Amino acid sequence: MSRAAAAVRPDDHAGSPGPDREWLWVLFSSLRLQTRLMRGSPFAVLLGIVQPVVLLAVTVGANDQLTAEATTRFTVGVVMMAFWGATIWTAGGILQFEVHAGTLRANVTSTRSPQVILLGKCLGASLYTLPMIVVTTIVTVGLLGAPLRAERPGLLLLGLLLVAVSGTGLGMLLSCLFLLTRHGNHWSSALMYPIYILGGFMIPIDLLPEGLRWISTVVSLRWATDFLTAAAAGRFAAGSLAVMVALTVGYFALGWYALRQIIRRAKREALLDRR
Repeated sequence: MSRAAAAVRPDDHAGSPGPDREWLWVLFSSLRLQTRLMRGSPFAVLLGIVQPVVLLAVTVGANDQLTAEATTRFTVGVVMMAFWGATIWTAGGILQFEVHAGTLRANVTSTRSPQVILLGKCLGASLYTLPMIVVTTIVTVGLLGAPLRAERPGLLLLGLLLVAVSGTGLGMLLSCLFLLTRHGNHWSSALMYPIYILGGFMIPIDLLPEGLRWISTVVSLRWATDFLTAAAAGRFAAGSLAVMVALTVGYFALGWYALRQIIRRAKREALLDRR
């Protein structure tokens, strides 16, 4: 039996939960497995530490005349950009990794819900990378001596928790979409940099070409940027929060449905055996 499949078998452990709580056990086991796989990974360090440091050096570090408001906006944008890249390459690549490791079949054909397994792994990826990015960003901004605002720390914490949840749903959806093509890595690259530019993280939406502004409206992290920036300035951006939550729910629904369709298709086209 594969290591991934074994990690989600509660009957192998003493005191296993009852059927009504089994899905929570599967969720936690999948989350723990994903964080173990990422622990000590050079790729995780590149995405969670090196990437935000470089982005901050290019934006905040290149201009020592920024106001606290401008620095805060850039800092939030860097966090969202780094997390977007991390989501694509970690959570978004989970199912592709399962295919190459030969563990996908065991996970989707077991008695445990494959959706819950994928949910747990994507949540593990988000909870591993986002805190690393946030801590790295705060430390780097401090070392640069740049001023920051944090008028509503409670709202900032709420926003970051919602960002982790949204990244989980986005990761589920991207993971399924990347599995449906033999060129998932190319799609990962193709999605990464255009969203950096068009996602509203660093460049104000009204400065983008009018025909391209709609792209950012379907990216929840754009609305998270607006919410966190407003919270740092002491405002509660209810509209941005509502859109972010709605998009997140949509990501989860589409990802849940897409994985079910992948499993059905796999039975016809041997997708699970593809390398």
